[in-house]
Amino acid sequence: MKESQETVIEMRRMILEMIHASWELTRRLGSHQLKNGCNCIACVNKRKRIIYGQVSEWKFEL
Repeated sequence: MKESQETVIEMRRMILEMIHASWELTRRLGSHQLKNGCNCIACVNKRKRIIYGQVSEWKFEL
């Protein structure tokens, strides 16, 4: 049970590190067009919108 929890924690840590790295890459690159192979969060989100389409309605407002 303890090994299973440690594995889950390690996997979550890896996911958070990947997200942080993609945000950091976006910050370094600045605003740019969609690039093939670019893993910054902006390009990842642009690719998702192309593949899955735009979300029709937002639940929250800023």
